[in-house]
Amino acid sequence: MKNKWFKWQNIVALTVLIVLGATPLVNEAIEASQERPNIIFILTDDFDYALMPYMTNTNRLIADEGAVLTNYFVTSSACCPSRSSTFRGQYPHNTTILENSPGFKKFYRNGKTKDTIATWMKRAYYQNSFMGKYLNLYPLGAPENYIAPGWDDWHVFVDDGTPFYFAYTMNENGEYVRYHKKEYDYSTDVIAGLAQSFIESSIENKKPFFVYLSVYAPHGPSIPAPRHSQLYLDLTYPKKPSFREVDISDKPQIIQDLSKKDGAYEAEDSPDNQFAKRVQTMQAVDEMVASLVKLLDEKGQLENTYIFFTSDNGFHMGEHSLPNGKMLAYEEDIHVPLVVRGPGIQPGTTVTQMTANIDIAPTIAALAGARAASFVDGSSFGPFLFPTSEQPAGWRKALLIETGDLDRESPVIAYRAVRTENFIYIEYEDGELEFYDLIKDPYEMENLAGKLAPETLTTLHNWLGQLKTCKANECRQLEMNVPDIDY
Repeated sequence: MKNKWFKWQNIVALTVLIVLGATPLVNEAIEASQERPNIIFILTDDFDYALMPYMTNTNRLIADEGAVLTNYFVTSSACCPSRSSTFRGQYPHNTTILENSPGFKKFYRNGKTKDTIATWMKRAYYQNSFMGKYLNLYPLGAPENYIAPGWDDWHVFVDDGTPFYFAYTMNENGEYVRYHKKEYDYSTDVIAGLAQSFIESSIENKKPFFVYLSVYAPHGPSIPAPRHSQLYLDLTYPKKPSFREVDISDKPQIIQDLSKKDGAYEAEDSPDNQFAKRVQTMQAVDEMVASLVKLLDEKGQLENTYIFFTSDNGFHMGEHSLPNGKMLAYEEDIHVPLVVRGPGIQPGTTVTQMTANIDIAPTIAALAGARAASFVDGSSFGPFLFPTSEQPAGWRKALLIETGDLDRESPVIAYRAVRTENFIYIEYEDGELEFYDLIKDPYEMENLAGKLAPETLTTLHNWLGQLKTCKANECRQLEMNVPDIDY
């Protein structure tokens, strides 16, 4: 075991250098390995930090056995932009996907499906499977049996505007399959079974595999598997000081208007009841994690498999007096859990550096010995998983957050923001601003934008202006150059 651990330290160090632009060749990294690692990436939908304590298996089998990344963020808290960034390692302005609609249609039309983590892994001779929710409105604008390049196995929800828990359709390797309302049709369980079959087949064929499991849970309306519907009925939503914030007069008018949109919570969809439903809905996912770990262990592949668990975005329920939702730049929406276990990662590892969904694709590529595309804005956080490996000379101190298309009218609230280790600065489409000192005010209760000096606002505006058009290495440089401002 000790020798294998050292072997993986060396391989990961090589592959990280590859992704960051150093000279070793991909095939040299692959040849250095006697057995390339398998990779499982589990993506939940609208999962937030408040739910993590109820993921017993996930905490025990992934978090406790590997690394917890405490400062992981999404570059957009809307589903389709976040997922597009995860596929390509790019900020939303570079994927061109800034809203859920037209979503997949635009991603496909602009040729973005042709160069993703799937195609990179395919070139590294991996067997790739995608299961679950792909991009919003799939397959609009493409052939109805469309399968994105790079995926050998394809089981994807057809987006007809209805929830994907029961009575849904999947494109299964080019054939439409209709699932109904029987207990065994519950989508998380279906995905778990399909994943087990693919993994068993890959192991039998002695091929390294990459499985992307994109479950619908706990997306609303949260519908638990029938066996979990009576669990956690007495839960209370963990309310922060910002919950139903009384005085939001310092917030932008657009936020004040949003807080009045749905009025007071009714008993049936109160935060407590909604939270209980979300926790119940995640229990099938937690069981899926346990079943996959068990299978890998039985097949002798657990110590050769990296397992990631995270979410496409977070979720707010009453913070700042807002109705249930997402798509904003507040911490509840952009700061989400990420845990990972695998070869060479010591149990109990904590990664505190600022990481993001634009880092997922280059990290997975590095671990696999694959070559990421040159257009990637993110970087591999692999070195932080293996503290004894060579560490990056520099790492981001800030992250761009962006949602909403500024070039067209849309019901989506459009903004651009920069989140640093100490503060967040937000510019809305209508010119309104927010600034929060996250050290003194972690719950974002006091908007300081109106108190900042004009020269400070100008500095922040100019820096954000550069970030929102940056590409690749330019982004990485700007992320490290946080301006010295007085607040």
